[in-house]
Amino acid sequence: MVFDMNEVLVLLRTIRDSVVPEPVVDFWCEEFGLIHRRSQSIAKAVKVVSETQETVSIWLKPNRNFKGVQPGQHINVGVHIDGHLVQRSYSVSHVKGRLFRITARKVENGKASSYLNDHARKGMIFQLGEAYGDMTVNQFSDKPALFLAGGIGITPIISMLERWSGTVRQQPVQLVYWGKRAQDLAFVERLKKMAAEHSWFEFKLLETEFLERNKDGTPKLFVETSAWFQELKAKLPSFDAFACGNDGFVSQIRDRISPWVNQFHFESFSPLVFASEVGLPVQINLTKQRRSVSVPSGMNLLLALEKAGVAVTSGCRRGTCNTCSCKKLSGVALNQSDRTLHDAHDGGFKPCTHSALTDITLEL
Repeated sequence: MVFDMNEVLVLLRTIRDSVVPEPVVDFWCEEFGLIHRRSQSIAKAVKVVSETQETVSIWLKPNRNFKGVQPGQHINVGVHIDGHLVQRSYSVSHVKGRLFRITARKVENGKASSYLNDHARKGMIFQLGEAYGDMTVNQFSDKPALFLAGGIGITPIISMLERWSGTVRQQPVQLVYWGKRAQDLAFVERLKKMAAEHSWFEFKLLETEFLERNKDGTPKLFVETSAWFQELKAKLPSFDAFACGNDGFVSQIRDRISPWVNQFHFESFSPLVFASEVGLPVQINLTKQRRSVSVPSGMNLLLALEKAGVAVTSGCRRGTCNTCSCKKLSGVALNQSDRTLHDAHDGGFKPCTHSALTDITLEL
């Protein structure tokens, strides 16, 4: 009799799974430093690289439960800090087979980014959510592309560029990369080398510390009298543009670029915690936890719940990953992005983009 080893392995796993409970398997795998889990997606750090004084890259090797990720996409990543699981959303900055890289810049009061910059090490274990995001390498593979990056907004862009650097690409790509100082920006030398090696790629670096300023103090990202901008403007109608950075950066880019390009796509990542004034306390009733907490009206609801000691699973904190989505049963909330009122029952309510104006009941 001839045995098919794959069928034998499936049979053995079935027997194991029916005899040994999942928590037991996962516990002992964790104790022995293995990334195998019955159903949970996790990854082990296999390489840690300091990109700048305040930016770190971490190469992650996922277990077989992880479905994979495309250059340009994002992943919710969880790490234990002081005994608590902290989840944040990161764009992948490189993908190589099953391995992928995330890059985190330390920001003021950034719990996860500060921890990773100070303590990330080889062998560290991370929890993984599913990859998400429609702006992938496939969106721009067969068309001229203009990329506009502000600071750490370079991460989804360089993942696409590095994928193309290993192919015979014909379509032109231009990248304009803004940051306060070149020495604080990740991947600058890599991008310069890529531009020198590939005729399809042009790279422009602009240090905002030395740019003219608007009346509100923000840098003028485009000086329309400059020769480089005039040259770029002439090419724009044939390009699809993609901008990534904080809200202020993307807003300026959108105003100046979107009228001229074929298509304009953007992603921004500043948390919506500043968009409403804080007022009188309201009650948030949590049906699954069978308790109520008092939070300030007008305060970002995800942040308010966390400050009140409520654990809410979250990721991007921008309303794009849907990790914090829950069912709202009653109450009125304010969308902090577009300032619209939300008074309906909703199975996909996102605390990260709303503030409470009245008492609210959530299925949390």
